[in-house]
Amino acid sequence: MKGRMKAAILYKPFDMRLEEMEIPEIGPNEVLVKIQAVGICGSDIHFYKTGRCGTFVVKEPLVLGHESAGEIVEVGENVTNVKKGDRVAIEPGFPCGRCYFCKIGKYNLCPNVKFYGAPPIHGAFREYAPADAAFVYKLPPNLSYEEGALIEPLAVGMQGVRRCNLEDGSVIAVFGCGPVGLLTMQAAKASGAATAIAVDILDYRLEVAEKLGADHVVNAAKEDVSKKISSLTDGRGADVVFEVSGATKAFEDALRVVRPGGVIVQIGIFEAEEIPLRPALLIDKELDIRGVFRYANAYEPAIRLAAAGKVQLKPLITHTFPLDRIHEAFKVVMEKIGNPIKVIVKP
Repeated sequence: MKGRMKAAILYKPFDMRLEEMEIPEIGPNEVLVKIQAVGICGSDIHFYKTGRCGTFVVKEPLVLGHESAGEIVEVGENVTNVKKGDRVAIEPGFPCGRCYFCKIGKYNLCPNVKFYGAPPIHGAFREYAPADAAFVYKLPPNLSYEEGALIEPLAVGMQGVRRCNLEDGSVIAVFGCGPVGLLTMQAAKASGAATAIAVDILDYRLEVAEKLGADHVVNAAKEDVSKKISSLTDGRGADVVFEVSGATKAFEDALRVVRPGGVIVQIGIFEAEEIPLRPALLIDKELDIRGVFRYANAYEPAIRLAAAGKVQLKPLITHTFPLDRIHEAFKVVMEKIGNPIKVIVKP
């Protein structure tokens, strides 16, 4: 499929330009997807504001965006699992399939992965994007393209739940009630957590958390998080804390509120390269701290959970914008205009 398309290209911090670029050609094992919905993720905001996210640095013009869904408009000659016209969610990381990590099933750790919107790989804030056919998944009729884009953050939450080996009846605390936090909470409850405590500094996010199943909410800007969670758990603490905010204070609170022998699952990305750590708490409480990097083998179960109504996606979608208003969309996320949860761009 030859021609040109519109794309939002980041040149440097706060310099994202709507320009034309060539529609990409696909290989024999790829599909071309007409992008219908892309979610703005916290990592996109990091790149937009600073030109970097974690260890990834934008050195050349880059199309951001990785939470995406769309319609297949072209298939490579070797593709048999999907066809032209299929509605799909795109798992945005395409591993090599040959390295040690791919062979043991942890392909999210593949050092050769090509991931949408992570330098130097162009992402989905454009009209068409190529994808490895093995990493596109048909959407059931009861899930919209917008909900299909949210399969990606749901997969992150599911990876977090798997990382902590969650036991039935557990008490969990979720620090940070943005989209990933809210989806992590729902995934944990769907996996057997009995009690969910949602923590944030914004009341509107906590209201959404309650609607989506939080048993208790704590505003960390108004209450002492450690005392509150201690009182809610009869002094024992949470079995698992999912730290999803990336705030240094939240990580410090997580060390205090998790019970002895408990697990902290670190999902949020810290803006600072280094943060303080109190090793005495880590040692005295015999804690596990487990990182989460993207996901592996989570997309199909995530789609099944959402299609079955076990996880709600639609209540998280608060704003939608066309591609030519992407600057406004990013501003809404960064400045919390109109109480955003998930902002969707529709190329």
